[in-house]
Amino acid sequence: MTKEILKDEQLDMVAGGTTREISKDIEFLKAIGLMRPDQNDKTTMKRAFAQSEISVILHDGDDLANEYYWEGFRITRENALKYTMEKSGQNVNINNYL
Repeated sequence: MTKEILKDEQLDMVAGGTTREISKDIEFLKAIGLMRPDQNDKTTMKRAFAQSEISVILHDGDDLANEYYWEGFRITRENALKYTMEKSGQNVNINNYL
């Protein structure tokens, strides 16, 4: 049996923590103005990402990481946040939301 070493980008695609990710994504989208302070639901979060051409498949409640897609290609969560921030014209410290 051989062991396969995954690159950081590959790990970003499989790491769990979806409940935390959803919460942080909502905070992020509020910080860049794509969600209002009183909005906290996943449907609004997905719509906010869609404004930046990012689609999200949520795996809330299981061990899989959420999936982020841009133009049909799966991208890392970090890249999804960066692209969304760029499209919004706002600038926040993205590390606070990873």
